[in-house]
Formats: sequence, structure tokens, C-alpha cells
Amino acid sequence: MKALVYILLLAATPAIAQHLGDSEKSRIIDSISHKLTTLYVYPEVAEQMSKQLHTNAEKGQYANIKDPNEFAGRLTSDLLAVAHDKHLGIHFDPRPIGNQPAMEEDSALARSRNYGFKELKILDGNIGYLNLSYFEDLPKGGATATAAMNFLSNTDAIIIDLRNNGGGSTEMVQLLASYFFEGEPQPLTDIFWRPTNSLTQYRTLPYVPGKRMPHTDVYLLTSERTFSAAEDFCYSLQNLKRVTIIGETTGGGAHPVEQAAASDHFIITIPEGRSISSFTKTDWEGTGVKPDVQVSAKEALLTAQVKALSKAPENNFPAKWALMAIKAQLTPVTLSEESLKAYVGTYGERTISLENGQLFYAKTGGAKSRLIPMDKDIFSFEDKDYLRIRFDRKDGVVTGFTRLFDDGSTQTSVK
Repeated sequence: MKALVYILLLAATPAIAQHLGDSEKSRIIDSISHKLTTLYVYPEVAEQMSKQLHTNAEKGQYANIKDPNEFAGRLTSDLLAVAHDKHLGIHFDPRPIGNQPAMEEDSALARSRNYGFKELKILDGNIGYLNLSYFEDLPKGGATATAAMNFLSNTDAIIIDLRNNGGGSTEMVQLLASYFFEGEPQPLTDIFWRPTNSLTQYRTLPYVPGKRMPHTDVYLLTSERTFSAAEDFCYSLQNLKRVTIIGETTGGGAHPVEQAAASDHFIITIPEGRSISSFTKTDWEGTGVKPDVQVSAKEALLTAQVKALSKAPENNFPAKWALMAIKAQLTPVTLSEESLKAYVGTYGERTISLENGQLFYAKTGGAKSRLIPMDKDIFSFEDKDYLRIRFDRKDGVVTGFTRLFDDGSTQTSVK
């Protein structure tokens, strides 16, 4: 089935001694030109690319290239110089391709990658987190997708990490998106296919296995590496105002592709279609999808957690506990050694000491724990996630501290 696809690297194979002759290079160029002019999504651009390849060949620009990988790379560069289409490429495979190369369907490889579902967990504050590395074809990845979405169904917010997602199947995009809607099917994307002059329309599905989450806040994390079907997912849901995108502008590849044999050892990846939004009547090709909250990819996850946790009710103590920790990670607090001295002292059977600019907590006869500043007079324990300490003051002077536990209980010690 045609779809936006995730182009896997060719399987590692031993290098072979192969030298390209002029006649073979000429046949490859003719074949590539024919494929482009009959299949590439924009006919006028295809003609320009074909003309450029033949012009370069006539000028002898490929004459000294003997290595097939170098030849494939040079052809790709020349095509991109005309089309600027990041989905377009020529690949050399030392294995005989045959007449039907198509996209390799390696079930064992897909399974080893857990069909794109790289990481799934519940973050502090009941936030669901899914690290999705690519969108697998439904026949292979559908059951895993269903299990993942049902795992997330009881969370208060969901973060889907697409920062390293290179694309994949539009049908998987459709399935995952459908979990976030109810009622009438919603428009996602349309794809125009040049070879058949046809339009495929994608809508949210009327049925999904398990529980839908139409009212759960959804955050999508992006980077400049987010590409193709991952961008489709972002673009469609952003236009439906169903998600908040956090991170960087995406890579800018909106053309679904197929692969065709240019010779026994050369494959051309050809964008045969283009995505069309029902809302914008265009796509993200060359521009990428712009995030709602622009931050570096490195900061995207923490920023999303802050956004999600900040929406929790004031009486949601676990969420507020988690929020303070995330804010401290996002904006670390630095205290001078002079200010840390104010906390040093004995508090009943517990002591606070200062060593090499670091504050330590210890109970008599117990091991020391390093304290990490979180906010004014509030510290976390390096080795105790369930415990924090708040120093109490009177007239600006530290008079004691209160131990804060993650179940909401407290214990006070006087200095």
C-alpha cells in the first residue's frame, strides 16, 4: 500500500569490487530520467532534473566516477540541486535488485525495533510518555500500537516524542490520531498521487480497539530530524487544534514515496505524491511544521512536562510535587557558598554540613545525602526522590527545617 514511508538504510553488506563503465552510467541516467518524468509528483520539475543529468553527462562530469556509491551520491546531489526534495535519492545496492525492489519488508527488523514503539512509561504526575521512532505499517505494528494507546488511556496528559522520528506509514498516523477524537470522523490529510492522478483522503477512524482519549491533553515533541509521516501527524493534529507541539521546526518533507529499480543495482526513491491539508490546502514541504512552543529539542520534554503539570488542579499534590522537580531541572538554582552557610547547623539528631561548596544532610550515625537547591530554601535529596527539605526562617534567620514527603506528610526539626 502506498504511504508516507520511513526509509531504512540499506542492510549492511560487504563492499564489492565494481567499476562503472560509461555505457552503464548512461543507461542508469536514462532509466532514472524515465522514472522521474513518468512518476515524480511535479512533472515540470522532473523534466528539469532529467535535463540536468543529461547535461552533466554530456559535459563529462561523471566520466571519472568509477565507484558506484560515489556515482549514486553524485546523482542524488545533482537531483536535489534542482528539486530540493529531501525524499528524493539514488541508492546503490551490491545485491541484485531484480525488477521489483519495492520497499523491503523485513519483519524481523521491524520486530527488533518493537515496530517503532521505542519507549512507553508513566512519568511523575500521571503523564503518559511514548517515544515513537517511526510509524510502522499497520499489518505489522497495529497490535503494538493498540497495546501502547491502551496503556496510556488512564493518564492525565500524553507526551509523544517524535524528535527522532523519520516517518513511516500514513495508516499508522491515521490509527494513532484516531484515539484522540470521538464522534464524526475528522479530516487528517489528503494525498494526491501523480502516477494514477488520484486523491486518497485520510480521516480519523470510526472505530479503534480500546479506549479513546478525546479530552486528554496531547503534547508532541519535535526536532529538525522529525520528518515525513511524523510531520504529517504533527501538521494534521495541529490544524485540528488537538495538540500542542513543543520543540523545533521539523525537517520539511511532505512527499510520499515509492522505490523503483533504475538498474540491477541502483534504486531511485521517488516522491510520487504530495500531501494536501483540508485546512490549509497546502503542506509542509520545504518549510517544516512550526511548533506552538519553540524551544531546543533538548529542552522539549521538560518544557512539555511543565506545561502538562501546570494544568493540574491545586489539590493534585503528586502533580505539584512533580512540577517543582521539573522546573528545577529546567532552570537550575545556584546558591553561593556564603548563602549556603546559613543552613549549616544541628537540628535535633540531624545535621546540615557544608563541604566543598555542597550542602549535606545526615542523621546521627547515618550516611550523608547531598542536597540540591530547587527553590528558595527548598532542597531535594540526591538519593531520595520521595523526600525534600524546606528550611524555615523567622525574621530572615534559619530556625529549623521541615522534611517534605511525596505523600504530603511533613516532619519538623528545630535548629
